[in-house]
Order: sequence, then structure tokens, then C-alpha cells
Amino acid sequence: MRIGHNPEKKKFKKIVYKQHRVIIPVYIPDSDEEYFNNLFSVFKVSINSLIKTTDSKQTNITIVNNNSKNEVTDFIDSLLKEKSIDKHVKFSSNYGKVYTILSEAKASYEELITIADADVFYFSNWLENTVQVFKNFNNTGVVAPLPMPQLAFYSNSSLFSKKILNVKKGKVILDKDLLLFEESINSKISIKKNNWFKNQLYLEKNNFKVCIGAGHFIATYRKEVLDNLNIERPKYIFEDGAETFHLDNPIDRFGYYRLSTTKTFVYHLGNNIPKWVQEYVFKEIKPFEKIIETKLKNTFIPYTIKVIIAKIYRKLTTI
Repeated sequence: MRIGHNPEKKKFKKIVYKQHRVIIPVYIPDSDEEYFNNLFSVFKVSINSLIKTTDSKQTNITIVNNNSKNEVTDFIDSLLKEKSIDKHVKFSSNYGKVYTILSEAKASYEELITIADADVFYFSNWLENTVQVFKNFNNTGVVAPLPMPQLAFYSNSSLFSKKILNVKKGKVILDKDLLLFEESINSKISIKKNNWFKNQLYLEKNNFKVCIGAGHFIATYRKEVLDNLNIERPKYIFEDGAETFHLDNPIDRFGYYRLSTTKTFVYHLGNNIPKWVQEYVFKEIKPFEKIIETKLKNTFIPYTIKVIIAKIYRKLTTI
């Protein structure tokens, strides 16, 4: 039998909602495989850089633990205890990235949701510059905080069907910003051999330029985009094309754009930590301004026609 009344019911304490959430799935098993040897150190560097570049008054952090080894779990618990992160989700098995991010993203209340791998190093002002892209282009659904011109046409048919007359071509990204990403993924095929290195497709508004295209080792989404997704259960833990099927193609069908910043604000660590990362000096955090909600300005063009328009434009352009 219950004794007394729950005193919390009389407090009427309001829930404080923040504007942004970062969701990071992590899987670092207790394994002798060489690939995993340095991942815990990488993960700690990544989380430290995220905490130093986001304002806790505006951003919540969720770490999804896919049954990592005890040492990693204890570390994440310590972050939660210190209130450096907002949420620690623990799974008894490894469910991979797509399964975990879909469930967590749909259950979040923040206006912007960043989904990132556990090996991202964050530069100062990455979030502020990401938000500026959303603020300048209403139909933006996904923004990457590093230029990804090679993905301009990836799941971006809605952009080309709507903005085909506004798309510009030129050299708007510095070589060092393009080469930094190539270095981070240890690419054997130099981007210099690709036309994307010489010219990029971009949009411009009030002298503010954005690169067309975005990937998904880190990307920020409008929450309304994720709310519209009809989730289909992923079949495999690691599945080629899973993010394309579950996230990217549906977002394109809704009529949203995939864009990225023209400067690099993150670095993909992989399983190594360069010396310059250890010496990086973080700047003072600049809180971002609230994004004004805007109604999606979609066209009545069927998606199949949008795809055809994008393909025609790609054939006509020299990039």
C-alpha cells in the first residue's frame, strides 16, 4: 500500500528544452584486433573536443553505448555524473549505427539533431557555422560542418529541381580544407585528380556561400525532417547503403537540401591522433542564435522528375 503523496507533484517544475542535441553511437569492444587498439583514446579526444566547442546551455549530448568494454562504459558514466553529457544509452548487444540513431533521434525534442561518429574531432565554432547554413537557406534539411563537394548530387535531387537556376560553379573552397578530409580518411586516390578540387557547386545568398552536398560521418538535421521519417527496421548491424535507404533518400523525397560549410570545422580521426590535434587551442564558445522555424517551400514536381532534372544537370555540367 502506498504511504503519503509524491512531493514532486506539487513543485510544478518546468522542463528546460534546449535547441540542439548531439547523438553519438560508440562501439569499442574488448578485442585484440589492431583496428580497435587506439579507439578508446580517440573517443576521449573526440568527446573532449565536443564538450569544449558546445555550450551546455544550448546543447545536450547523448552517447549510445553499443555494448562497449567496461572501461569505455565507466568513462561514459563518469561524463554523465559530471553532467558533461545529458544521456547515456546502454545496449547489451551491438546494434550498429542506424538502428540506434533512428530510435534516439526520433525521441529527441531539440530543433537541431547532430548525428556523429565517435571519432570526430571538433574545431571551434563548428556549430555556429552549421547553424548559419540553416538560417540562410530555408529548405536545408542536412548540413555537414566540412565541405563535401564530391557529394553534390548524392540524395540532392530536390535541391537541383528547385534551385537549378541558382546553382553556381567556381573555386570557393580552399585546397587545405579539401585535403584535410582526404588526409583524415587516408585516401589513396588524391582529390587533386578530381574536378571537384578545381571547382565546386555552391549556393550564395547575401554574400554567404554554402557548398552543395553533405555526407554522414557527421551531419546536423532539422528535427522536423527526422519526425517525417517512416522508420523501417534495419536488417543488419553493418549494412552498405543503410543510411542512404533509411535517412538520405527519404529526406530528399521530402524536398530538403543537403549542404555543407565551405570551410572545414571537423576532422575524422579514424583510429589515430595527429600531433596537431593534441596541440589544438580551442576558442571561446559562441552561442548560436535561435533558428526561426520556416515552412518547407516544396514544389509539386514528382520526385521521379526531380531525379531526372538532377541527372540532366549533372550531364551538362563539366564537374
